[in-house]
Amino acid sequence: MGLDMYLSVRERISNWNFDVEAKGNNDRFTAIVAASGITVKESYPVVEIKNTEIYWRKANQIHGWFIEHCGGGEDEGQYMPVSRDDLVKLHDTCTMLLDSKSRALANEMLPPTPGFFFGTYEIDDWYWKDLEHTHKEIGELLDRVTDENKWNFEIEYYASW
Repeated sequence: MGLDMYLSVRERISNWNFDVEAKGNNDRFTAIVAASGITVKESYPVVEIKNTEIYWRKANQIHGWFIEHCGGGEDEGQYMPVSRDDLVKLHDTCTMLLDSKSRALANEMLPPTPGFFFGTYEIDDWYWKDLEHTHKEIGELLDRVTDENKWNFEIEYYASW
């Protein structure tokens, strides 16, 4: 029992080719279709895959950030859409805090969030480890979800406790 947090990514992968003479040539699309055994209409050769990209346990400061920035301040166990810009803001916040290691700044920018079985409310080693994990994982996701291709992705945050 406790706060379990998930950042999920749904990606659209297309084998669409605007050259009428050429067939689609997306090897990733072909591999996914072959491995899954699904049939895809030739008129719209697109598949979607969804996976949990980041998982946290009792990282209540991160949960609080998503509630405030993506959930409109409401914490009702709802799925919350997350934009690439949101991820950049959270990544930048983690960068600033990890560079400073200031407890005062952490309390101001990314304070611990209280809740039922949300873990410790101290800015301790676990707090900083959660920030390091968040910084690393979101950095890797931002490398994949760029400004140029962000329309191929839907990102959402969800937590249960």
